[in-house]
Amino acid sequence: MYNFTVMHRNEPVVHVWISDDHMNVRIEKIVHDSLIQPFGGDDLSINRVYRFLKSRCYEDGRADLQEILNQAELRENNPWEWNRVTHGVTWEDDL
Repeated sequence: MYNFTVMHRNEPVVHVWISDDHMNVRIEKIVHDSLIQPFGGDDLSINRVYRFLKSRCYEDGRADLQEILNQAELRENNPWEWNRVTHGVTWEDDL
């Protein structure tokens, strides 16, 4: 089981549970405000979760991507693994 909570500043907005095989997902929206909810709308599929996690990764075409991945001890820009290492936090986040 892979699970995480998406935060907006210090407020949890959604809990996500994903099966080990990445085939099943359960999303519990805590806050329904579409301005801070990353899973707005009706698409609560595993593909939607993957796209969200991918948005938390570095761009695939980035010139220094391999150096960044090496520092994180990753072989590829895999959204599942990248978010486990970074907890989904990027330097652009307002903490």
